[in-house]
Amino acid sequence: MPPSTRRADYRRYRELVTERPDWFVNGPDGIQILLEDADIRAAQRHIAKRNRAIGLPPASASVGVLSEDRYVVALRDAIRFPDGSLGTHNRVIYANPDGVAVLAVTAGRIVLIRIYRHPVRRWMLEIPRGTVEAGHSLEQTVHQEMAEEVGGAISRMVHMGRTTSDTSLCTGRVDLYFAEIDGVGKPQLSEGIGQILLVTPDEFMAMAERREIEDAYALAAFAQARIRGLV
Repeated sequence: MPPSTRRADYRRYRELVTERPDWFVNGPDGIQILLEDADIRAAQRHIAKRNRAIGLPPASASVGVLSEDRYVVALRDAIRFPDGSLGTHNRVIYANPDGVAVLAVTAGRIVLIRIYRHPVRRWMLEIPRGTVEAGHSLEQTVHQEMAEEVGGAISRMVHMGRTTSDTSLCTGRVDLYFAEIDGVGKPQLSEGIGQILLVTPDEFMAMAERREIEDAYALAAFAQARIRGLV
């Protein structure tokens, strides 16, 4: 399949620079986002030349908005690395970057969900998680996700800190929680959840060792819970 020749939307990119200046903040160190037109053109020329050498069209170096909807905005920025070299870098900004992930336990067993994830096109074993909606607290979201995804009511909750997802690409982050619940109900089919599993902490570790559990949030939450002596 030939690569796309569609250019990024530079007009919309300039609008976002004005509308969302917080997305384009440069600190004193690190990778700098270039916002002057001349600098952007120079970065595009540099990357276009490199891309041509590997068979990619000039559009693959174009700076701008790659995609935008109510959930995510995908951008390609012109950047300057700390050594002074120019480049471009893609990033995905979530409209709402905050979420929660819950390591829930009932009767000494960890609650896992078997859920179909569209991006990877396969079933995954994960822990319940969800986005924090506007006006909702983290704790409210934990209660909501547990009720919706596994049908459990929480009797005890412990905040275990925060973790981020793919920091090389996107802005997603979740607060990790441990929760004791009174039981589980039926899986939330409308969210692609096909099964609820209950496993002991030892079984969880064995499944992780066999790579049956790959969900980074589940692994991070289990590690945090183990550090705190919760599982």
